[in-house]
Amino acid sequence: MKPSTKSALLLFSTLLIGMAIGSLVTGALNSHRLERLVEMRSARGLTFFVEEVVRPESPEQLEAIRAVLEEAGPRFAAEMRGSRERMRQLADSVRAELEPLLTPEQRARLDDRMRITRGRMPFGPPGAHGPEEGRPGHRPDPERRQGSGPQGGGR
Repeated sequence: MKPSTKSALLLFSTLLIGMAIGSLVTGALNSHRLERLVEMRSARGLTFFVEEVVRPESPEQLEAIRAVLEEAGPRFAAEMRGSRERMRQLADSVRAELEPLLTPEQRARLDDRMRITRGRMPFGPPGAHGPEEGRPGHRPDPERRQGSGPQGGGR
């Protein structure tokens, strides 16, 4: 085997190994972030957050703070569930009002998008956090062209 071929194979192998390690590290970091987010939405997460911010100065103060937060934890959890349910009801109501105004193709696209986003609320308008390309569930819309958005820009 020629030295140039060996060098190319070594370089290519190093690149592949680097990509694999990068993917594994990224996956582990994202998993850890998701776990922290889920934990922060629990009563235990609320307690941890308040303790970290307040930094109780004595064991007595810590116990008093924990007592208040333990009592409030179930109320926070109930409010989060209720809020999600109210948002779901509002989305369903708006969808019902839009239905007679839409063509069958538009209804199908809306149903598809609502099925994708069910369980997680999109924050902000499309493009507010970068391009949609590359986001899970994104499929380019052949009817949408560059420069045809309401702002006359790229969306």
